[in-house]
Amino acid sequence: MTRPGVEILSRAQPLARSAPTDTGVWFVVGAVTTEAHDGSGENVPTLITSMTQYEAVYGARGNGSAQKLYDAVETYFREGGARLYVSGFTATTPVASDFTDALDLFSETLGPGQVSAPGSTDVVVQTALLDHAASHNRVALIDGPASGDAASIVAAGAALTSTTNARYGAMFAPNAIIPGVAAGTTRSVSMAAVVAGIIARNDVSFTANQAAAGVNGVSLYANDLSAFYSDDDYQTINEAGICMARNVYGVIQNYGYRSLVDPDGADSAWTDFGHCRLNMQIVARAGVIAQRYLFSQIDGRKRTIADFGGELSGMLVPFYEAGALYGDTAQEAFNVNVGSQVNTEQTIANGELHAVLQVRMSPFAELVVIEIVKVSTTEALAAGAVQSVAQASAA
Repeated sequence: MTRPGVEILSRAQPLARSAPTDTGVWFVVGAVTTEAHDGSGENVPTLITSMTQYEAVYGARGNGSAQKLYDAVETYFREGGARLYVSGFTATTPVASDFTDALDLFSETLGPGQVSAPGSTDVVVQTALLDHAASHNRVALIDGPASGDAASIVAAGAALTSTTNARYGAMFAPNAIIPGVAAGTTRSVSMAAVVAGIIARNDVSFTANQAAAGVNGVSLYANDLSAFYSDDDYQTINEAGICMARNVYGVIQNYGYRSLVDPDGADSAWTDFGHCRLNMQIVARAGVIAQRYLFSQIDGRKRTIADFGGELSGMLVPFYEAGALYGDTAQEAFNVNVGSQVNTEQTIANGELHAVLQVRMSPFAELVVIEIVKVSTTEALAAGAVQSVAQASAA
């Protein structure tokens, strides 16, 4: 063909689509006014990209339990979210099985993201969210108590800390207060919905490792919170692994980013919820690469193996460049091993292609300390006695 020019090809079959890797997607289950069914009448999850579409599929705000999901979805979009999957049911008084049955409809092929049951504080439902996240490469955003004393909030988190899949989720409290449907009124909404929208907004510009907290956790829609606590209470709750929203200089912010794991337990390496989400993002992107090598021939000169390792390394480089992987150099931040100790002659004979990825995930600053040293006008600026200390923390 003469160049430059345009060439149009006709194919009998479309090119294979890669698996979705957008980590900002939110998967929600809850009561709706109208269920969405497929041609056979079965309930199906639906991708929603606007409130207009949500109302067209699931109905208006309605009454009772359906209002919780409606308000949560609206909040997600107002916070900057763009895509969510809804699996709804029409039970007037929902029970745990309504949520868990709806949750089962979210297949792994829909990709990574956050999963929630807005407004539900049922331990059975919350445990199911964690289990689903672990088996589907997702994370769970779980609602803590909307109010109550510090002890009751800590107890709510403790009920999940000992579960097998605690590292796959985080709990957020208290509820956010948003503008009401009628002028001059307000609504109380799931804090997880606020955080889901903030995460989706952040993931456009950052990696999934970025904490959706502090200046990167500012709510665009909430104007108040359902409860407030003392500084000591906030510290106690944060140390227990519950992420608390706070009013900071008149702005509502998520002010914690810990997962539900016991920080002194076996899974303490996953205390940083950003690491949980970064792992999800890396798994999703590595999976796309792995799919391309499925059924590829493994040649004796190991070119296929080398190409596989090269693509995985190339996938990790942008994470290092963005600061999500920790090290002075890329070599210090991550390593991809596809060598002979990983791909042995036996594994090759078995038709297997292996890679081991080691990554050093960057932590977030949970405590910022500034030391102010007063120096006499008769002295030169040098190290001196510390006269006062200013601290900022998530406590």
